[in-house]
Amino acid sequence: MDSGSVPWKERQLVVLLVDDQAMVGEAVRRMLVECSEIAFHSCHEPAKALSMAVALHPTVILLDLVMPDIDGMTLLKFLKGNAKTGEIPVIVMSSKDDAAIKAEAFSKGASDYLVKMPDKAELQHRVRMHSKACLTLQQRNEALVAWRKLGGV
Repeated sequence: MDSGSVPWKERQLVVLLVDDQAMVGEAVRRMLVECSEIAFHSCHEPAKALSMAVALHPTVILLDLVMPDIDGMTLLKFLKGNAKTGEIPVIVMSSKDDAAIKAEAFSKGASDYLVKMPDKAELQHRVRMHSKACLTLQQRNEALVAWRKLGGV
């Protein structure tokens, strides 16, 4: 059975958290651990996040804004500008509930914005919904490629 015929709820959802704080990584992992359909990965070094995202093919990326070396807004720009990661939903996570920061994140391609630390149910729901959107887009892209191979425009 190919992945296109498997309902999204039965597919593996892959989360990549990019946050330099191990404590945040552990807290997010604990919020998602009871969700058997979610495979959780974390990256504590922002400089390695893009290559890790390319290798993992996550269905959603949780991205901290304030990190050493590469800030989250810059990393968001790189993720959205890369052909292999550009369509992956990115949920920005920040300790600041600031409208200007949210607007900047959305203008750079963020799919969502959460203030740290979100409620467990809210995080689980957003991860599932953004992952579903990612899987649906992948399914559509695969169908389009197949259609073109069969002589479609």
